[in-house]
Amino acid sequence: MKRLMRIFGAKGTVSGIILDKQDSKHSRILLTKRSKRILIESGKWCLPGGHIKFGERAENAIKREIKEEIGLNLKNPKFLFYYDEIYNKLNFHCLNLVFEFKVSKKERPKINWEVSEWGWFNEEEIEKMNVAFSHKEIIKKFFKKEI
Repeated sequence: MKRLMRIFGAKGTVSGIILDKQDSKHSRILLTKRSKRILIESGKWCLPGGHIKFGERAENAIKREIKEEIGLNLKNPKFLFYYDEIYNKLNFHCLNLVFEFKVSKKERPKINWEVSEWGWFNEEEIEKMNVAFSHKEIIKKFFKKEI
């Protein structure tokens, strides 16, 4: 697996922080649970997103990934920050470009082969969850507004 990640692994990824703002102190973030069919980090919660394809702009990649994973057609991504994701056990390093979206109450995510569940969670709930990759650190950075 390490060798495959080094040869074929993405060098750039995107993640979406999708907000359901009740008010300024009660923001919740949409997380998805990775399907058991996914080889890496299966069964863990994460931000929706994925790999940037060769020649694809990051803003298009995040919109595409969110559409593929949860069926939402979100517009106007706001770039927040990048995060170095380094996985020593996989010998893998990529830059994760993090975008923010606000979602309409009318839109509801859907599940597919990549996503087994989804839900809205606040900062305290996320702290107790089994979260994939470096997404817990990304979420902490977002809530602390270190951007």
